[in-house]
Amino acid sequence: MTLLASDPALWDVVFREPAARTRFIARLARGGHVLDVGCATGALCRALARRGVATTGVDRNSGFIAAARRKLPTGEFVVGDMATFRIARRGDVTCCLGTTLSYNLTSDAVAATLANLRHHTRPGGHVVIDVLNAGVVLRRFRPRTRHAFVHDGRRFVATIAHRLELATQTLTEQVTWRIGRSVRRDPVERLRLFFPQELGHLVAAAGFRDVEHYDGYGTRSRAFDGRRLVVVARRASRT
Repeated sequence: MTLLASDPALWDVVFREPAARTRFIARLARGGHVLDVGCATGALCRALARRGVATTGVDRNSGFIAAARRKLPTGEFVVGDMATFRIARRGDVTCCLGTTLSYNLTSDAVAATLANLRHHTRPGGHVVIDVLNAGVVLRRFRPRTRHAFVHDGRRFVATIAHRLELATQTLTEQVTWRIGRSVRRDPVERLRLFFPQELGHLVAAAGFRDVEHYDGYGTRSRAFDGRRLVVVARRASRT
């Protein structure tokens, strides 16, 4: 397990909920229910709750779900895998954000997750997916990046080694942490890279319609060169 996956409080320091994302999801929900698949520690659910939006969060990491319940005691949170979880609730907006979908490395795995997202989206409701924008990753690729954080009075420095595997369309990452004088190396993680039209096609094939692409939350730059690829689509039928 990576350090971030084992430490919800550190996760919250590293990954802060973007205000633009919260506003975008809240506007799309229009007072309906939001299902956040891959909710991590529940930051989006809490931010939406402050806007009066009801939410359900799902994550496979039980430690994250426990942290989410502490963060939002009135919220509904479920431990489950994105491709196989089953709950009675269906979202007016079903989200799969923060590169969660990219942990599906094969097209079959992606299709299984998208089918499950569709199952949990009410007819007429929307799905929102947020991943890395593959074209931008390739153009701006850096084999090594370094990031520093302060958490619980200590300085954490993360050095991330990146590698591209073009044949499998994956980005491989390994984080080495320096915490004071100690050093920890995380397990290697692999993320599937998606191009806009590719992801749009996969979403449409899963039974969603009116697919829209953004390179930010609600924005499309002229060059479509934002680091995030956001796809929004609608579940059109009851079949």
